[in-house]
Amino acid sequence: MASIRSRLLLWIGLPFSLVGLLTLVTSYYVLSRQITETFDDMLLNAAERLERRIYSVDGELRINMHYFSISTLGSRGDGKIFYRIRDTEGNILAGFDGLQDPPGPLDEPLFFDTRYAGNALRAVATTFPVVRSTRSGQIEVIVAESTEARESLINEFLLTLSILITIGGLLAVTIAMLAIHRGLAPLRSISRSLRRRSQNDLEPITADVPREVSTLVASINGLMMRMRQSIHNTQQFNADVSHQLRTPVSEIRALAELTARQCADPGARHNLHEIGRIAESAGYTVQQLLTLAKARHELVDASAMTVVDLAEICRQACTEAISRIYQRGQELEFCERETGCRIMGDSVMLRWLVQNLIENASQHAGGGQPYRGTLYVAVAYSAQTVRLRVSDDGCGVSPQQLTRLTERFFRASPGTPGSGLGLAIVNEIARAHGASMELDSPPGQGLSVTVTFPPSSAPLAGSAK
Repeated sequence: MASIRSRLLLWIGLPFSLVGLLTLVTSYYVLSRQITETFDDMLLNAAERLERRIYSVDGELRINMHYFSISTLGSRGDGKIFYRIRDTEGNILAGFDGLQDPPGPLDEPLFFDTRYAGNALRAVATTFPVVRSTRSGQIEVIVAESTEARESLINEFLLTLSILITIGGLLAVTIAMLAIHRGLAPLRSISRSLRRRSQNDLEPITADVPREVSTLVASINGLMMRMRQSIHNTQQFNADVSHQLRTPVSEIRALAELTARQCADPGARHNLHEIGRIAESAGYTVQQLLTLAKARHELVDASAMTVVDLAEICRQACTEAISRIYQRGQELEFCERETGCRIMGDSVMLRWLVQNLIENASQHAGGGQPYRGTLYVAVAYSAQTVRLRVSDDGCGVSPQQLTRLTERFFRASPGTPGSGLGLAIVNEIARAHGASMELDSPPGQGLSVTVTFPPSSAPLAGSAK
């Protein structure tokens, strides 16, 4: 679809071009008529001057050529002049006999177009009385001029007018472009403001805009308000669902454990333990689903993010996980390679990210078997980015499985505990922080997950594509 700028230029340039063309056509007809009338008056004046040059001697008509020559008939001196003078008997007194006769009676001066000797001519024919001795009669005079002078003058006028119209058109288009540029400045300002925002920033637009644009801004702000309300409702719904589900699941687990202690039947006790295990898994899945719902990148309010120390958050997450890691026969190593690993983010969500990366490595590094190795957590600052890397020395995953690890509920080793949501949560939190996530699993070297964040001095990039 054409832009507003091109549409405005089209609606300004097209009418102006039509007006300019109409002006040229109208000017041609007006100038042609006026120049023709002016030249015709000069022709008639030249013909009337002949009357003063004709006199009678002994009944014979003569012309005083001493004071009159053909050049005196010219209007501008750059055209060809032809004339003819004859009496009522048809005798040629002077001039060119081959000139065409007038096309009508000469009751008054008659102007007409003709040709002679290969020249297009404009001619005037008129009569005036003369006296020969005792007789009086009429003398017919025709004066014709070639049309080059008229056409040259018309072309000069039209050329000058065309140049003026072209210059005026260019100036008008330039002024129109400047006016359009200035007029669209508020829209460009709003566009830049929205483009610089994270897609999760739903704060109202506060730009000072003209009255015509204020309606658009009000509509955008209204849409943002409705989206914020929708996000709030969604988050509230997630919290309500989590609360309503976690309570009965916890009660089922507690009741199953209590009943198993009081039950003497081994088969029933086994079933009760299974119920407790399933209830525990269901409770963990509910908790992960709630975390995933809260971590959805499109629901995160980027305006609430602050500058946080990623290394400190990793240290806290490792401290919380260390006892659980040791109970599983594993070790946890944390390495802070650089100081000042500060990013724009939400500390709670970033803790979820690190916790899920550690838990994912702890649960699945051994494949179908319990993992007894070391988990590595490293934070580093390099090349204007902050990198978080969590890796293990386990069996890794196949290239086919590697591309699906961030899918919800996908598990590379279905036999191990878990919900299949850990890396999906990590991916959502990374996207909400404008970070990129890379998974690598060389054969026999375990799985490595690297999350690359922009530093706090760089603008937040929004969600990763």
